[in-house]
Formats: sequence, structure tokens, C-alpha cells
Amino acid sequence: MKKNGEVEDGKRGFTLSLKSMFYIFLAFSIILLFYFLPTPAGLTDDGKIMIGILLMSLVFWITETIPLAVTGLLIMVTQPLFGVNSPEAVFSSFGNQALFFLMGAFILTSALEKYGLHKKIALKLLSLFDTNPKNFTLGIMFSCAFLSFIIPEHGVAVLFMTIISSILISMKLQPKASNFGKISMLSVAYGCSIGSLGTLIGGARNPLAIGFLSNLDAPIYVGFFDWMLYSMPIVFISIPVVWFLLNLCFPIEIKDITIAKKSMSNQSTINKKIGRQELIVIGIFVLTISLWILFPSPEFLGLGGIAIIGSILMVLTGSISWKDVEKTLPWGLLLVYGGAITLGAGMQKTGAGLWIAHRLFDFSQGNPYFVIFLLIVITIFLTEVMSNVGAVALLLPIGFGISAEIPGLSPLLVTMLVALSGGLAFMLVIATPGNAITYSAGYYSTRDLLKVGVLANMACICIIFLIAIIYWKGVLGI
Repeated sequence: MKKNGEVEDGKRGFTLSLKSMFYIFLAFSIILLFYFLPTPAGLTDDGKIMIGILLMSLVFWITETIPLAVTGLLIMVTQPLFGVNSPEAVFSSFGNQALFFLMGAFILTSALEKYGLHKKIALKLLSLFDTNPKNFTLGIMFSCAFLSFIIPEHGVAVLFMTIISSILISMKLQPKASNFGKISMLSVAYGCSIGSLGTLIGGARNPLAIGFLSNLDAPIYVGFFDWMLYSMPIVFISIPVVWFLLNLCFPIEIKDITIAKKSMSNQSTINKKIGRQELIVIGIFVLTISLWILFPSPEFLGLGGIAIIGSILMVLTGSISWKDVEKTLPWGLLLVYGGAITLGAGMQKTGAGLWIAHRLFDFSQGNPYFVIFLLIVITIFLTEVMSNVGAVALLLPIGFGISAEIPGLSPLLVTMLVALSGGLAFMLVIATPGNAITYSAGYYSTRDLLKVGVLANMACICIIFLIAIIYWKGVLGI
């Protein structure tokens, strides 16, 4: 039955708009077109088809016409369907140990959330900052960033959005009319995004990146502490810079937030004593992180194996049940992640990434600094309109190809550029989970987000570029 330009399947209650049908037609037309087109010079037939799969994925990731998880599955099945890769090769790359790291990390953090420990930590952190409104908003950013080191950013954004909303309501601030309200909510969004860069737990693109590295012909293994060593300078420089820009764009109109401090102290969570079960959860979490730092080598257990051991301990001690795991584990995200890994593996194996890299190499005239800058800018602005996991998956194979062409650019340097830039999208509501979640609270407009987001993006582009050419290439000798 047709209704308002939609095709409806009454049995399943599924509706598909004409616009969605167009995008589906466009995506599949692209891959068919690449299948039948003549192969360009320097590119293999399989590589040509992989670029078609890449562009098909790009259409679905940007438009979200079909669920992102389904796009991940589609990437996996189209490769053997068009003869690019065998099913065994595709599904073996899907089982990368970084996927199990991500799975284990979600199980571990779900235990923190079950017992409200994440909220207790959040309120304790916020209580450390005084009644000066500017300092309090800086405290929001730092608190969100810190918690994003140990909990995925979307979970932190939901938690802090709830806490800050209750504080703003207690202060009787009108949505969209108060600059303090705008900065407070944007501090949540931006603090979570910046903090998600800090550790491998913060965002799914982080373990995705190390999964790509471990899948290279000459594997590169990045440990938990190694990642922090590379990423933390960006986190600690970006937070005060972005906070300054927020205050520049939205001068705070109130002088005192004593009411806000009282609102926090009245919340029972902050005063509730930690029980025996909570101590067990904290102990297992600390043990797991310690093992990640001390024994990152894949010859031992690897990051994925340690994450699974920590998850098993949570179940064996009764801290969580398997039903808890089933409720909280984002199976769809794991499929997105696995599909992205197989896309990267296919791009590398067929030489498609290297071929695209040659085109960029010619455009950049081989200047490594221009290439570094270009990768940062492309990643950040691509992340504004699509999943950051998708953006990283699209660009890493190309980056690896570039690193093979230009002296001084290693696969590790390219990976850090793309993966960390993929978390710094500040302009649009759809750009990051933090933006979307805090926007729903109603305290700022899309125009407010764009106003400060453009400046924040420009600042972070400069920060990553300087870190790359000074710290990563100089101090670490990448």
C-alpha cells in the first residue's frame, strides 16, 4: 500500500521512503558500475571492485538509509559475491582481536554503570570545582573527558546530560536563552569527544585503528599505554583551548552557581557508601587496566584476551549476569566494526588503497606536511557527516598507501592522524554521539553548535598537526 510517497509492507510494518529507495539504488548502481567499467591503469580488477564497495559503503554510512550494522554485513558479503576475497579471508579478518577488546570493554563498563559507579565518579569530579561559573564549566569538560577514558563516550554523554540538565533546571535557566546553559551542555558534548581520544576504551574507532595495524602484512601492535602516550597531549591541550572558545562565543551571564553545588550535594548517589560488590567491580576494572598496561604483547594474551578475562571475572564474581551483558552489549556496533575491518583488509590486499594514495600523492606533490594536514582536515570534515568508525575505515587504507609512498610517514603515524582526528567533529548535531545527545536537552541550537564548532574544528586541526610534526615525529621517532 502506498501512502505519502512511501512503500509499506503491512506484514512487517516496514516503511521505505522514495528518498531511501533512491539511495539504495544509487549505492548498488555504483558497485555494478565499477564492476563493468574498464579497469584504470595501475589498478587491478579486484581493486576496482573494492573501490566500488568503498563508495557503496560511503553512501550508506552518510545517508544511514539502512542500519549501520547492516552496512557492515553488506561489506562482508559483497567481497566474496564479486570474487574480490574468499569468505574465509573476509570472516577471518572480521575476527580480529581488537573486536574482542571492544566487546570486553563494553562488558566491563556495563558493570560500572549497573552499580552507578560512573555517576558517583562524575558527581565527585564535579564537586571539586568551585562556585565560579567559568571554572565549573571547565570542570564539566575535564570530568567528561576523564570519565571517557574508562567508559565509551556516548555513555558518558548520557550520564552528564542528565546530571547537568537537573542542575540547570534547579537554577531555573531557560533553554537557548542562557549562555551558561549553552556552555554547560556543549562542555559535555565536547569534553566527551576530546576525552574519547585518550584511551582505547573511549571510542570504537580507537580499537578499530589498532585492528587495522595488526592486520598489515608487517603487523604493528599498539598497547594500551602506547596509545595513551600518543594521544594524551592532544587531549590536555584541546580541552582548555576549546573551553576558551566556548567562553569567547558565549560570555557567561551569571556570577554564582551556589544553587548548582547544592543540587549536586543533594543527589543521594554522591553520598552513598561503596558496598562489597562495588569494590569487587572496581578491583576487576583496575586489574584489567593494569594488565593492559603491563602485558600488551599479543604473544601473551593481547588486549582482547585480557578484556575477555576481565569480563569473565565480572560474571564469575556475580557482579553482572549474562542477561545484563545481552542488554548492554551493542551487537550492532560490533558488526559495523567488523565490516570496517574487512573493508580495510580488502582495500589493502587488492591494492585499491595504494592506487588512491598514488592519486593523492600526485596532488600533494609528495610534500609530507601537506599530506599530514590534508589527512587531518579530510578526516574531521568527513566525520561531521558520517559515523567516525566509517570515516576511519574509509581513510586508513588510503593512509597506509600514502605511508608507503612518502618517506617519513609511517603506518603508525597515519593511523594516529586518522583515528584521533575522527573524534574531533564539533560542528553538526549528527557528527558525534555527544553532540546528538546533548542537543536533545534543548539548551543550544544548531546555529550555536555551528558557531563555536567551526572555531573548535580549526583549533583542533592545528593542534593535531603540530603534535604530529613535533611530538610524534620528533620525540617518539615515528
